[in-house]
Amino acid sequence: MPKTKLQLNLEKLGKITAGTLVDVEILTPTDSKRVKTEFIGLLNNRFIVLNYPSVRRLHNAGEYLKDGVVLIIRAVLESGGGQVIAFRQQVMSVASHPARLIFIDFPTQVQLFSLRSHTRIPTLLPAEIKLSDERQWLGVIKDISATGVMFEIKSKEDLSSLKNTQCNILLDKENKGMKEFSGQICSVRSLATQVQFGVQLHASEDEMKKFMKDHFIDLSVLEPLV
Repeated sequence: MPKTKLQLNLEKLGKITAGTLVDVEILTPTDSKRVKTEFIGLLNNRFIVLNYPSVRRLHNAGEYLKDGVVLIIRAVLESGGGQVIAFRQQVMSVASHPARLIFIDFPTQVQLFSLRSHTRIPTLLPAEIKLSDERQWLGVIKDISATGVMFEIKSKEDLSSLKNTQCNILLDKENKGMKEFSGQICSVRSLATQVQFGVQLHASEDEMKKFMKDHFIDLSVLEPLV
């Protein structure tokens, strides 16, 4: 008997490899918290196991991660060509021995998303923009796609002349060393106290998808495939 789309999607859970960083959104009555942690494994139709996030990743995690709390889990599939899998389910139990682990009820359905090149994903990543004449500014990446970023700095200067100039975007990849992308400023927009640069990056789409996966930037805005 042919498998349904629902069954095929559930099978995708088996493609999440142990140790993969997943994005966990903790839903509370008033707001939500987001944290990254490691996927440990699963037992089909029983539960999914995640590593308990460190204090550095989520302060006072015990206040949020309790039995019955609803989570939204998102993960990039290594072999999925940039596909993201997402599902909603509640915490079954939090174990403390022999290691702190989160057990989640096995989902009844999952969604697949695609990192589409035109999708702009909102974020607030601290970064630095550096021009060929050595001028540089600290700022934040306001959004990111598979082809470029919107970079914002605090400035009241008229920087419209920078359109079409070459630049480098530098990011501190969570204290693991600087990550640098070269690109070209394609647009300049002046606001009251900020300037926004639309930067087309020279990185390949695969490099950008890997970068987005490493930082797990708000993947909830992506369009579902099925």
